[in-house]
Amino acid sequence: MHDWRAAIFAASCAGLIMHAGSVGAQLAATPILLAQGAGGETTTDVPADAATRLPPVVPDAANEAAAAATPGWFGWGLAPLRWGGSIISEVRVDKSADQPRRLQQNEIANIKGSSYIWQPWFGLVSGGLGFLSSKERRSDGAGLADNQTPEASSNAVTGNGEVTLFPVSRFPFNAYFDVSDSRANGELSTSDISSTRFGVRQTYQPPEGNANYGASFNRSTLESAAFGRDTVNALAASMNRNVGPHAFDASGSHTRNTRSKTRESTALSQLTARHSYRPEPELSVESLASASSSDFHLLSAGVPTANRSQFAQASTFANWRPEEGSPLFVTGGGRMFRSMIASNAGETEALTLSGNGAATYALSRQTSVSGSATITQLMSDTINALLTAQNANVTHIGDPVGVLGVTYTWTAGANVANQTGLPEGNRQNLGGQFGHGVTRSLMLGEGSHVNFSLGQSLGTNFDTVTARSQTLSHNGSASWRLTRDAATSAFVSVLGADSRTSGTNENQFQLVNFQASGQVQFSRNSSAAANLTVQGVRQSTPSTPKAGFNFNSSGNLSYFHLRAFDVPRLRYTALYSINDTQFTTRLQGDVNAPRERVTQSFEQRLDYNLGRVAFRLSMRIAEIEGRRDALVFFRMARDFGGF
Repeated sequence: MHDWRAAIFAASCAGLIMHAGSVGAQLAATPILLAQGAGGETTTDVPADAATRLPPVVPDAANEAAAAATPGWFGWGLAPLRWGGSIISEVRVDKSADQPRRLQQNEIANIKGSSYIWQPWFGLVSGGLGFLSSKERRSDGAGLADNQTPEASSNAVTGNGEVTLFPVSRFPFNAYFDVSDSRANGELSTSDISSTRFGVRQTYQPPEGNANYGASFNRSTLESAAFGRDTVNALAASMNRNVGPHAFDASGSHTRNTRSKTRESTALSQLTARHSYRPEPELSVESLASASSSDFHLLSAGVPTANRSQFAQASTFANWRPEEGSPLFVTGGGRMFRSMIASNAGETEALTLSGNGAATYALSRQTSVSGSATITQLMSDTINALLTAQNANVTHIGDPVGVLGVTYTWTAGANVANQTGLPEGNRQNLGGQFGHGVTRSLMLGEGSHVNFSLGQSLGTNFDTVTARSQTLSHNGSASWRLTRDAATSAFVSVLGADSRTSGTNENQFQLVNFQASGQVQFSRNSSAAANLTVQGVRQSTPSTPKAGFNFNSSGNLSYFHLRAFDVPRLRYTALYSINDTQFTTRLQGDVNAPRERVTQSFEQRLDYNLGRVAFRLSMRIAEIEGRRDALVFFRMARDFGGF
């Protein structure tokens, strides 16, 4: 079997060079498209140097003879097929909290391949088929129904397919499907989950190249005895177009999630449009309009709850400077916002209309003054008011000064504000701020340096409604950066901040943050990588006393050794990952989100290859959906074919 890329390149070159000839002659002469005559012989041979040499010029007589030998308009044949597969045997022992120990033995066979239709530029196809035979034994009968036994066996068929039409054109089309099983794809989960995915996508770009259009549909279904069926449907479309100084963008989406066991469902729709106008560098106008709606039917402590909401907004914002380098900078804009929220407790609606303008003037390189004004109309079920606000401030930034090897900087400012239309009447506010800090940078060696910083700020504020308040803040940070070569780079930082407000709105706020990222090459065979963030926040008020720091962590740490225990081809991997916050879920319409949330995981792996046979021994301890889970996993896989 010949090289896939060479075959595609040869097909493209042959098709372009022979474009002037007849269609029948092209199909007879192109080496990767097979034409079978009435008594001809089908062949799949492609010259070894087909990717680097041009096909010879075919005389007209030969073209006519080839066309006559081809039945009909053109003949069909089989394109070169790139194929492969694997045979896998697995054993896994899993123990979750409050669940019996499970012993699973899986036998898996997969075959996959890829080719093209007619010509590689016309259509690319790929697919696979797999079979899974699984035996399971539990340590006892806990959690089993009356008609179940501690021993069970099951079979599953998996497969996938993908087709792309006109892949390098201005209008490519893609469709795919995928049927998988968590036991067959090596996924480490506490329950056996089968997944079915399907999707289509169409994009288009006009000949001018100044626009792009696209639409897609994706469907994801997860099934398990633990949670039933979980289905997400996601429909999306987008466009962008540039016309002179104008740029237009629009996108829309609709997602729906349904869960069979709990009867929960969510539906979310969103539409966004943006227009940018930039006739000259000194003037720009940005306009945005969006509308969204959500419909949630969920369970809260076993009680069904319903919540519907609709939001719509439109805004425009303009920046203008009289000329490049001018000390005057002017901004202005307007906004409309409408909301509707309905729940079991009732329904509320609100409408807000506002306009604003602001100007900043640089008196010098260090000093600037600014002023702004805002008018807002509030309309809701309980209020109808017209509010106005005016604000003016001055800011001065001192020049950096070097003192005793450190750099000292300082800033100062003052502001005055007025508000009208409030329920308590007109309101005035006067405030001032002063801040200063020092920084120091030290070189520790080649490519290694440390930065330190300390800062302090004091702000005082007098308000005609809430009287006086003062805020004192401190912050400090230290960071270390190492840059030796492409294989070794590291960054570590620690930051702490403390803010205390006395008087009106008394409160305290503390923050600590640790970050580590980069990769380090210890030796020829061993390396480590990190991307970890740990942040703690503590806040208190007179009504809510201190309750300790609330920590949130995310990231991963990894260590690799390509020659473990000095054994050739034996690889050791240690992986630690943590994610306390889950930002997207299937309830929010994310087709790629998993059903089970893994908050922490520590896994150690040993991999060994012997020819085309691969062995893996894995041990993992994880926290999944608040439950502890331990797993030991062994896999032996034998690959065949050339895929």
